[in-house]
Amino acid sequence: MTIENKIIVSGLVPTLIVGILFSIGLGIFTDAQAGYSALGGMVLTLAFFVFGQYVIGRVLLTKPEIGLGVAMIVYLTQLIVLLVLIKLLMDAAWLDGRSFGIAIFACTLSWSAGSVWVMAKHKNVVIEPVTPQALKMSKDD
Repeated sequence: MTIENKIIVSGLVPTLIVGILFSIGLGIFTDAQAGYSALGGMVLTLAFFVFGQYVIGRVLLTKPEIGLGVAMIVYLTQLIVLLVLIKLLMDAAWLDGRSFGIAIFACTLSWSAGSVWVMAKHKNVVIEPVTPQALKMSKDD
């Protein structure tokens, strides 16, 4: 399994658990609309973060030197768009805005925690060591 797939799975699993438990809890203790709204927030968050991680993975395969910059731009854009969607849909009659927003917030935190956890556990060589012979050969060219 590649690191990109590990990051997606490590974000997907805790986000699904948090989102589904939150939706079920809201559905039981409040009303069905709150549960469905939380479920919609979870699905929206997953769609954003899985697509974003896919884009970052493609960039890292082709141009790893710009990977960090692209990752920061993608993550910041995702958060801004999610905040704008929360603000726009907060007062929608067909949606429980509070449950929707809290689910997005909780799912974003769980995705981030899962991704950080797998990146901390995964040891990836960023700079490959160069032998003196390879340096001498590159100077001769």
